[in-house]
Amino acid sequence: MFKFFWVLMLLPMMALAQNKPKKIKQIHSNRIQKIPGKYDGNLLLSGKVILEHDGAILRADSVVYYELENYFKAFSNVELDMQENHLASDALEYNGNTKIAKATGDVVLRDSEQTLYTDKLEYNRNTQKAYFNTGGTIVSNNETITSQEGVYDLVTKSIKFDKDVRIVNKDYYIESKNIRHYADGDYMEFFDDTYIQNRKNPNQFIRTTKGKYFLNKKEAFLENRSSVHMDGTVLTADDIYFNQTSGYGKGTGDVLIDNPKEKQFIRGGFGEYFQQQDSGYVTQKAYAVRAFEKDSLYLHADTLMSTKRNEKNLIRAYHKAKFFKSNLQGKADSISFAEDKGVMRFFRKPVVWSGYRQITGDTISVYINTVAERLDSMKVRQNAFAISKTDSITETQFHQMKSREMLGLFVDEQLDWVQGEGNAQTLLYMEEEKKDSTNSNLPPVKELIGINRSDCGIVEADFEEREINVLACRINAESKVYPPSKLPEDQRKLPDFVWRVDERPQVWRDIFVVDEKGLSEELNTEK
Repeated sequence: MFKFFWVLMLLPMMALAQNKPKKIKQIHSNRIQKIPGKYDGNLLLSGKVILEHDGAILRADSVVYYELENYFKAFSNVELDMQENHLASDALEYNGNTKIAKATGDVVLRDSEQTLYTDKLEYNRNTQKAYFNTGGTIVSNNETITSQEGVYDLVTKSIKFDKDVRIVNKDYYIESKNIRHYADGDYMEFFDDTYIQNRKNPNQFIRTTKGKYFLNKKEAFLENRSSVHMDGTVLTADDIYFNQTSGYGKGTGDVLIDNPKEKQFIRGGFGEYFQQQDSGYVTQKAYAVRAFEKDSLYLHADTLMSTKRNEKNLIRAYHKAKFFKSNLQGKADSISFAEDKGVMRFFRKPVVWSGYRQITGDTISVYINTVAERLDSMKVRQNAFAISKTDSITETQFHQMKSREMLGLFVDEQLDWVQGEGNAQTLLYMEEEKKDSTNSNLPPVKELIGINRSDCGIVEADFEEREINVLACRINAESKVYPPSKLPEDQRKLPDFVWRVDERPQVWRDIFVVDEKGLSEELNTEK
């Protein structure tokens, strides 16, 4: 019991002895002086001075040694060797109790990976971290890094840089406000505004506020709405993976693939871009926008692809495609838009609306004058059908024109003239205005006086407001006007008549609306 008591008494004393700072030891100096009135009575060591403290060796031309404080100040040709790390400077203050060294004047800190150059440095041997705030440069085999402030962790071989960070490598150039650099993993983390440029291709660069960049692999993992710029094309997303070597980029969360020079972009929830092929695609509520002089074209589908070949741009929309332009709207299963040629093509149950007119067929092509950026013409192949509702309040009266193929011309951005070829048919409602004889102040009303049915090889017509006016009906032409009472309701529609105005987008955001009719047709097709 007595021995146990003494052991308990000795334990705190042993702990204090273990935590007691080690004393700085004098190893060598050519001269030792105590100069009256100087250095508070402490020793001045000079001439090849060597001191040792806890495994660190100091060499300098002269040292003021504060033995009681366990502290020294070294001057001229100062070197502090700490196993794998080496510190050199013009002057150095070192506290043996805290193991903190403060170096000034041409400071150089080396380890096995890189070298730090600065004017002023504080180095903590306990944490093995070095701090500088007067500007520093770090040089390694791969790059040179400069920053106004930094923290260098010699254990993890990482450096945290703040303020005006610049990194130069043979392959890239980086500017940032806040970077952590890991030499062992050869990667960087960004925590503020950062710019990364490919030095071999200055038109390829990255802007981010948060992410990682692996230097050897040239791979970037970016967050916080970053952007990758590739020869004029910009990939922006909430999260991005990008490989600078292959030029492959993948984005998730509000993905935008933008080409400002071409005045077009595609957008969606997920997307990929292939720089070498100059192509990309987006899905998940995907849509594309092409700006024209007076308005813009909006295009939506399940998947949108954008490709560029020999300065020729092509946008393709796959499945449930819709588009909106102020003077033209439409939908189809798939749509392609060759921007250089100004050609839009619609495939599988396409429908196009221009003004009061609806156009359908097996395939539809719309041509745009690329110089004037105006609608030019339209071609409909197989089962072409043009419909316009009459000005009557009756919901069942429609002007109709049908043929195997159809050619249309636009004037002032509106479909103005149409020619139908091959088994052409028209059915037109003939109306005249009549005034109320009992009240001359009332506006005139239109009264149906007849229905004209024509069949011929080729028909020409022009459009004016809701009217379809037949200009010519050639080749085996047959025409007949029926009094309204003599033409039954079931014969007032040409074969394959379908009025699809409920599917028409009225504003550009309507391209995202799933209409019930279209959904019903899709379900029936799947069955």
